Amino acid sequence: MALKYFFKRLLLALITFLAIYIIVFVLLANFSPDPFGDLVEKGSKVADQGKKLADLRAKYHFDQSTLARLWFYTAEVFKGNFGPIYKTGEDGQIPSLFFGPLRYTILVSLPSFLISAFLGVILGTVAAYRRDRIEDAAISGISTFFVAIPSFVLAPFVVLIAIKIGLPFEFKDPSTYGISTALASLIPPIFVFSITSVAGYVFLVRNQVITVLSSEYILIAKAKGLSKMDIFFKYVLKNAAIPLVRSLIFSYIILLSGSIVLEQFFRIPGSSSILVSAAFDGEVNISMFSIIFFTSLSLIVDIIGDLVYLFMDPRISFGNKSPISLWEKIKNWKIRNYPRKEKNNA
Repeated sequence: MALKYFFKRLLLALITFLAIYIIVFVLLANFSPDPFGDLVEKGSKVADQGKKLADLRAKYHFDQSTLARLWFYTAEVFKGNFGPIYKTGEDGQIPSLFFGPLRYTILVSLPSFLISAFLGVILGTVAAYRRDRIEDAAISGISTFFVAIPSFVLAPFVVLIAIKIGLPFEFKDPSTYGISTALASLIPPIFVFSITSVAGYVFLVRNQVITVLSSEYILIAKAKGLSKMDIFFKYVLKNAAIPLVRSLIFSYIILLSGSIVLEQFFRIPGSSSILVSAAFDGEVNISMFSIIFFTSLSLIVDIIGDLVYLFMDPRISFGNKSPISLWEKIKNWKIRNYPRKEKNNA
């Protein structure tokens, strides 16, 4: 049964990957700027420029239809070659070009994720246990405030504070400025990443814990006379953690792939700088590699999360839908907001 479910999820993931792969390639192939315009010598004759441009376009199949280009690109991908960098003509260098700066992205996004997830779990749990009280109102109100403020709006204020207290607000390379200065330069971006992410985790944890607290087995545990701490560690923590772990991991992938604005703002030499340059330069192969990487990573984590979710709680059947599906969200919202009504009807 588990093997059948795994292959079913794998098939769905492959279909999703192919759909994203084809759609993104078609969009990039038709709407990206011409990458060869700057490669043609400006001082040469118009006829020579046109011939060189035509040769470059023919060399990289830009004179073919979109479907033909997709076919040529896919054939090279299956050989382990993700295409050339048009600007330099280098072949096979895209992975190293992409993964080199990625370490700087991880250097900022991973601490931000750990801090925001830790605070989100604690504050969300407190808000759930103190539901409809002053603690819940304060935590939810502050979280809503930071959800409403985009990171690029908050970032300038953080920069002003950093300048005021003497912190570097731009990334400093440790090989040039030393480790202590480099670490200090990471504080402003990590703070912005964390403060804008923690609010989402607060609501996620709060809603999940309230759903668990509204369940019948919690009422039975209370009727047995178990203390609040026993109920939390034996029932609430386990049952709330099952869907939360998957959601938190998936949110980190979103954070990892969606940090372009803040990386550019704080001048962090992460993967976003490569992606922005690729978009403006028409480097379709670099953009496609990033899509392949992040899409594959997301789908793999999704499958692993499903399997972990099932094996952590054997009561769940293999046919059940994902806990983050729209229907499950609606059902959990109903349980959280109308628990007494459902109980009376039963």
